[in-house]
Amino acid sequence: MKRILVIIFIFTLAILIFADDKYSGETPLFSSYIAPYERSSYFVDEGYHLTYYDDCSPVKLENSVSGNILLGYKLGKMFAYKVDDYYVKPYITKSYPDSFVLEAEPFVGVKIKIEFAVYSSDSFIMNIEFEKSNSSELDIFIIYENTGQDVNAKLSGNNSFQISYKQKGKGKYFQQKTLKGFQNKRYGLFVADKSIYSYGGYQNLINDISTVVATDENILNGSLNNPLKTVVVDFVFKKSKDELKIYKKTVQEKDEKSLSSGINHLKKIKFDSIINFNEKILKNIPEIRFKNRFERLLYYGGIYLGRQQFLPAAGQFDYPYYVFSREPKWGWGHEGQVFHESLSMHTIALFDPILAIGSQRNFFKVQEKDGYLPYRVGGFFTRTFPVNGEKTTSAPYFSWTNLEIYKTARKSGIVSNKELIKYLRQSYEAGVKFTNYILKTRDKNHNGLLEWGGHTLLECVRDYLNAVFDLLGKKPDTLNQLEALDLSSMVVKEMKSLSEMAKILGKKEESLKWKRKADKMASLINRYMWDEKTGFYYHIHKRTMNFKTPTGILLKRREIIGFLPLWAGIASKRQAEILIKHLTDEKEFWRRFGIPTLSADDYYYDSQVLSCCRWNGPVWITWVYPVFKGVMDYGYKDIAEEILSKMEKAMIFQLRKNHRFWESYSPDYTKINSPKNYIWDTLISRMIYDMRIE
Repeated sequence: MKRILVIIFIFTLAILIFADDKYSGETPLFSSYIAPYERSSYFVDEGYHLTYYDDCSPVKLENSVSGNILLGYKLGKMFAYKVDDYYVKPYITKSYPDSFVLEAEPFVGVKIKIEFAVYSSDSFIMNIEFEKSNSSELDIFIIYENTGQDVNAKLSGNNSFQISYKQKGKGKYFQQKTLKGFQNKRYGLFVADKSIYSYGGYQNLINDISTVVATDENILNGSLNNPLKTVVVDFVFKKSKDELKIYKKTVQEKDEKSLSSGINHLKKIKFDSIINFNEKILKNIPEIRFKNRFERLLYYGGIYLGRQQFLPAAGQFDYPYYVFSREPKWGWGHEGQVFHESLSMHTIALFDPILAIGSQRNFFKVQEKDGYLPYRVGGFFTRTFPVNGEKTTSAPYFSWTNLEIYKTARKSGIVSNKELIKYLRQSYEAGVKFTNYILKTRDKNHNGLLEWGGHTLLECVRDYLNAVFDLLGKKPDTLNQLEALDLSSMVVKEMKSLSEMAKILGKKEESLKWKRKADKMASLINRYMWDEKTGFYYHIHKRTMNFKTPTGILLKRREIIGFLPLWAGIASKRQAEILIKHLTDEKEFWRRFGIPTLSADDYYYDSQVLSCCRWNGPVWITWVYPVFKGVMDYGYKDIAEEILSKMEKAMIFQLRKNHRFWESYSPDYTKINSPKNYIWDTLISRMIYDMRIE
């Protein structure tokens, strides 16, 4: 009977997830929408963020490179443009990774329903339905604006207009100067299923639609004198009930002939088919007992974010691969995969282990004979960032991630046992080669502890405003002066993961070998990097083998990496108890919105998030997640619950305010300015799962 009740509960909860609900602008709903990788491509990749929550803004679909779509309405002589003008403010009733349904009442007696889907990475469809009890004509304005560059526009029929502009490649899509297949000239075609009543082009952005409409004549200026910043088209409706369908397609230069055929294809798409697609691909998301409704929205938002960042197999890859961010799109974030971003696969594996496995197999394919794995790999990029002749790799979360994907996939029942063993065997072989490469090249003084190599500031992840290496200098290879606590702890975890893999694969001797290697390095970490006086782990200098450099600079700075020995299982129970005291001290790491990267009592601590890449205080979930796992492993579940709660507070506040995820968060404040919608924020969903499933 108990089992039947549990099944009924899970089934009911699943229905509620996808049933209509009302998500106002004040709910923590993630509102960025990107085409699934199944309908995407690399070179033209347009997603949209929906702004429906800002009283001072119109309902807006924002794209960082190709321009925004805004909506406005007019009834008689009344305008509804900004959300604050509306009688009933917009709210969302359905939301999926690529689509939403929004409803509102811009005027008394006028109800609007918008169905929107980013059908592919170069196209969208939008259906606007309305009912009105007022006898006045209803105007619906579709506004295109481009804040990044000027555009040229022209009418291409009585129901369509075309735009063209030059989109910069460097800094937008990629860091290199050239990329085969990329064209920066873009053409966009907007087509409606109704005739345009009036149109206008404007050389500036407009603040309010009412300022450009001749109210006596009910028309726009009828001019498209290029170049422009804004194009407005007006559709007029007399019926009490009607709808307007809008289609948009974007292509690169030399592909203009495909615009019309692409639009014709979009016209055949039924919105319900898009909803059905989403429900099918998301049906395997594990259902859990959430703490509250906001946690549920955060859990699903994090999963949606993770899936959105995938692109289809292309170029050198046989499997779909991810980028850091598809909307907004920026050069560093739109190239390809890196190990520490691949921590996100711990979440992806929860509902799509096949996708996570494929992503890791992309790394297997580019691994070099000596075991080296490049810093970044994408369908069209392999980047190694050599310094002094040594290539840069990345923080070795490699075998740990592969093992966690295997365990999660096995639990899901989605992947066959035969395929799982094949993946585990591939993972083990790649992991052995990579770990041996690290042991050979990152222990140049052969003392059993490890130093970062290549471009150390990239390889160690914490690349800017770092308390320790800012003392040592800012050269790319600055950290190779240190026996690195973080790298050594990570490799202990890698070797333990390899030991566990070997055991599962029936390789008993190899399992024991990796365990002995891990124990030996763990012993060295405890011998040299644990400071009994302060009760914390630190880097040491490779020449002095203590916490001072040869010139007397003290390296004892309490950073979040000091807790990695919990995650790697290096600390004794007594050491763990001491570390937990530091972790839960409000003057150090126990801050309002999460675990900072540097202790708050350090003079270099700065909890403001003014830009990307700050490691002297801001909260980064990529480091909070391993700490959370370590705290759980040592049996401090109540502390882990509070770590999760702090991270949830930070993210939920931002989702309620601006409906986005962020690269990093302030531990003390709510105002932040870091890159938006970063893939690794999907880790919050894994943290929620790990806490709630047990």
